[in-house]
Amino acid sequence: MAGLPDHGTFPRAIVADAQKVLQVSFVSLDEVTTHTVRAYLSRRGWKSMPDGSDRDMHGCIVALRGTAFLFYSRKDSPEDQRFTAAHELAHFVLDHLVPRQKALRFFGDSIRPVLDLQELPTKEQLLTSALDGVPLKAQVHLMERDDLGDIHTGDVLRVEQRADRLAFEWLAPESVAMPVMKQGPREERAARLQRTFGLPRRKAEVYARVLAQREGAPPFSLSSVLGERNPG
Repeated sequence: MAGLPDHGTFPRAIVADAQKVLQVSFVSLDEVTTHTVRAYLSRRGWKSMPDGSDRDMHGCIVALRGTAFLFYSRKDSPEDQRFTAAHELAHFVLDHLVPRQKALRFFGDSIRPVLDLQELPTKEQLLTSALDGVPLKAQVHLMERDDLGDIHTGDVLRVEQRADRLAFEWLAPESVAMPVMKQGPREERAARLQRTFGLPRRKAEVYARVLAQREGAPPFSLSSVLGERNPG
């Protein structure tokens, strides 16, 4: 599961597990707004800040140079905090680490100063970035307070759904969640997922639908989330 420890105990301690294997710092704030995130980063010398007007959020990630700060709100329920942490971590892996590793494989170490914002990219590097989605600047993702997240475009919706899918797999692995979902009445599927894995109710309902659609499908893989074909 993308390198996170799997203790087989639920609900998962996603924050503790992630910090053991990835260069991330989780930060809980009384309120997560663009102002509070900017202030926190500024105190630590980070120049990459979330843009836009101040607004209330479930969470936020700012990633650069293979590391990230991942913010979540203390005023949310423990279930929402857990899911937000997993969702923002998924953005870090899918939208920062994976493309960064792809760029390093393609260009070699010559691209590292560009990825780390120490040099300007060449025309070839800019073209590759545009065509293959390789990040050449800091990534910032904002998880809006509105559950719909003000998502208006198909591309943004797909990115958010992809992060949700990986977050589900970390918090409630399909191989474990599928049997749990089937252990009782159909109308209580979401409630069982919520209780067993500590998911927010609305997310448990979404995941129950995802799992129902995947019955009989090949096992979950990170390649499928990335839209890549499995080798073989």
